[in-house]
Amino acid sequence: MPATTRRELLKQLGGTAAAFAFVAAASPAATAAPGATALPGTATSPGGAAATRRVRGLVARLTLDEKISLVHGATDPRRLGQAGYLPGVQRLGIPELRLSDGPAGVNVTRSATGLPPVATLGCSFNLELARRYGEVMGREGRTLDMDVLLAPQIELSRTPFFSRNKDQSGEDPYLNGLIGAAQVQGVQAQGMLAQAKHFLANNQRLHEFDRENPENSYDFVVDDRTLHELYLPAFEAVVRAGVASVMSAYNHLNGEWNSEQSTTLTDILRGELGFQGFVTSDWGATHSTAALAAGQDMQMWDGSFYGEPLKRAIQDGSVPEAALDTAVSRILGRYDAFGMLDGSRVPARRTIDVEAGARVAREVAVQGAVLLANDGGLPLSHAALRDLALIGPTAGQVATSVSGERAYGFEERLISPLDALRRSTKRKIAYEVGVDLTGTAVPASAFPEGLTRTEGGKQKGTDRTVDFVGGTALPVGTTAEWTGTFVPPATGEYALKIQGWGAAVSLSLDGKELTTAAGARDSFARKWSSIVPTTDGLDNGQAEPVELTGGRSYQVLVKATGWASTIAGRGPVQVRFAWVTPDRRAASVAAAARLARRVHTPVVFAFNGSGGSVGGGGDFTTLTLPAHQDELITAVARANPRTVVVLTTGCPATMPWRREVGTILHTGYVGQEGGWSTADLLTGRANPCGKATVTWPKKDTDHPTLDPAHPERYYGVDGTVTYSEGIFTGYRGFDKADVEPLFPFGHGLSYTEFGYRDLSVRRAGTGYEVSFTVTNRGRRTGAEVPQVYVGAPRGAAVEMAVKTLAAFDRVELRPGQSRRISVRIAERRLSYWDTDRGHWVRPEGRRAVYVGSSSRDIRLTGVAR
Repeated sequence: MPATTRRELLKQLGGTAAAFAFVAAASPAATAAPGATALPGTATSPGGAAATRRVRGLVARLTLDEKISLVHGATDPRRLGQAGYLPGVQRLGIPELRLSDGPAGVNVTRSATGLPPVATLGCSFNLELARRYGEVMGREGRTLDMDVLLAPQIELSRTPFFSRNKDQSGEDPYLNGLIGAAQVQGVQAQGMLAQAKHFLANNQRLHEFDRENPENSYDFVVDDRTLHELYLPAFEAVVRAGVASVMSAYNHLNGEWNSEQSTTLTDILRGELGFQGFVTSDWGATHSTAALAAGQDMQMWDGSFYGEPLKRAIQDGSVPEAALDTAVSRILGRYDAFGMLDGSRVPARRTIDVEAGARVAREVAVQGAVLLANDGGLPLSHAALRDLALIGPTAGQVATSVSGERAYGFEERLISPLDALRRSTKRKIAYEVGVDLTGTAVPASAFPEGLTRTEGGKQKGTDRTVDFVGGTALPVGTTAEWTGTFVPPATGEYALKIQGWGAAVSLSLDGKELTTAAGARDSFARKWSSIVPTTDGLDNGQAEPVELTGGRSYQVLVKATGWASTIAGRGPVQVRFAWVTPDRRAASVAAAARLARRVHTPVVFAFNGSGGSVGGGGDFTTLTLPAHQDELITAVARANPRTVVVLTTGCPATMPWRREVGTILHTGYVGQEGGWSTADLLTGRANPCGKATVTWPKKDTDHPTLDPAHPERYYGVDGTVTYSEGIFTGYRGFDKADVEPLFPFGHGLSYTEFGYRDLSVRRAGTGYEVSFTVTNRGRRTGAEVPQVYVGAPRGAAVEMAVKTLAAFDRVELRPGQSRRISVRIAERRLSYWDTDRGHWVRPEGRRAVYVGSSSRDIRLTGVAR
């Protein structure tokens, strides 16, 4: 059954000191949040019986058409730019419902705080900060007239190729659940419903879902033990925290669509975990009306199955109306629990507190930064600051995040690390782009016959190039195409780009579309086709690098479709076909190396996007940094041994230059305040304290899911992706195979040093209490995240992990200060899922207890008897 008290919630979450701190820090508002601890709307909660009667009464009064209108998406007449909308039933006082994308801020037409993504948050290991992160999203969502936030995303980071790893908190199910539960409490304390996603085992984009031909989607096969030990715990944690809604995932799981799985949606989610809210499909993930009876209550974004087809199915008896009544009751039950039916909902604030959101965004970016290596290069010395150079496009522009499903942020607050350093240090800092993501307009010489412009099917003449920007922009709403022959001047690799604003633009070569930019969604557009816009403010569509032959003719097509009058910010149509030639790329690297030679310290900022490039929505195809950045870093490091590397990436990257670079800071994607946070970290105003939430492999194939001997694990075999590694992914898999990682799970250095001593392990109820002392042995105040792992007992009936994270804490200490830390290891952390008996089993025997600064940096070892 769901927890009904804070003590029970704590027990369910595992009882770590961090969880104690998180719950203790919850404000009175959070404590009383809808669905957080008392689970309003249930018969056992205060007022629950009345709420249940209210919902039953409404369902009885609703017509069939009205009930159907409450279980599928529709078009919002106000067009606020959100992901989903339900119209409500005005005659019965049932309000509209608006659903906004998360998981990193509120993604609608109006601006909201651009928080760093959840991967950065997770590296903080700070549950109170995760709650505040949720509070910002819930508070701003309400101000922006939203009701449901599609967050938190709590899939496990099973493979480093998953493009959405940036949106979740890593490879450990325990940490993932705690970070997710904290966000839920923060969001829902503001009267905003949280929707956890994506249920279940939705851990890669490759073969996940073929929208055009769903029958080509692969089946994902996961055994019951692995589901319970790795992929269900985070959903269990958010259910215990009272999450209002869950989103079903796109993929097949064990032979059925997730949206049509009664085993997972009804038997497990509601039966085992005790979920009492409603289930919504991912957008376009519904395949039939059968999903309703399986336990999926709402279809988004339309009514292609839950609209007229569902009405016909009910009328002909193939779907019982009772199934519809159940779905509507679940949905209205959450409305009622949050005070949406009787006017008792937590009131929304009238305006966004921009500064308050910015403070949280900046703190997340600071606390989520992980110092991977440091030979003394950071913090920057006085000598370094007197003669400093920054290199890389994400030094000159702030890398807030990539792709959508996030708040873009307040554009006026997007200050680059370069500008923030210049302002905060009052020094002249040199800069080279190194990798030019903006490029230059392709010149007329590459179009020997010019480009024919067509508007409305009529030729409008010939243009020498496509470069209509600023003062030469085209009139508002212009729709045009340019066709012609494109002849590159030399053979080599080209970076082709289509850049625009005021119109959706695309670039095709020889009939193949290479890239797009500035597409609008509903009522707005954002500049997130690449990791950064162009330097002159256009959305920046990047094609994959392409090998072109000098002197050969290629047929080029550029399209610009002017935004409709309903799109916010509509203005003149700007469009540019740009490139970076092979010579220009080589010149940029050479210029960066020359600059590195003449300064005291060069700091190279490196980036990645998704799909192995700098943008797009597909999975990665490699952990190699894109755009020849390994070449750039190597050239700079060989020019100056004091080179520092800052990684603005959402996942691990391989480092062929590791031996030549002694200092590496992983900031991840940093959100709207990331320029300032990065400057603080580089100068020592802030001390990095983040810990890696995923294992960094030395090479792609070191990772368990990318083992060449097991193509079924990621690439799939015969239409099936099989999780044959079982529970041994992430650090568990590296430990089992005895493979040395580049950087282990939990790793992260500081500008100070911490010592551990005096370990004590004693029984405490059905678990253990582990106590030890941590001392700051350095000269700076800093935070450490001591981690407690348990080993496997001898003679267990199943193979268990060499080490499993069982508890952690986060402690900030002044120089010389010591603190006694006590954490609890709950019985669940000591157990495995018995598939035959269908419940958790704790094996007998002594267990090693490891305390350390990472999964591989063990400082203290004890025994749990």
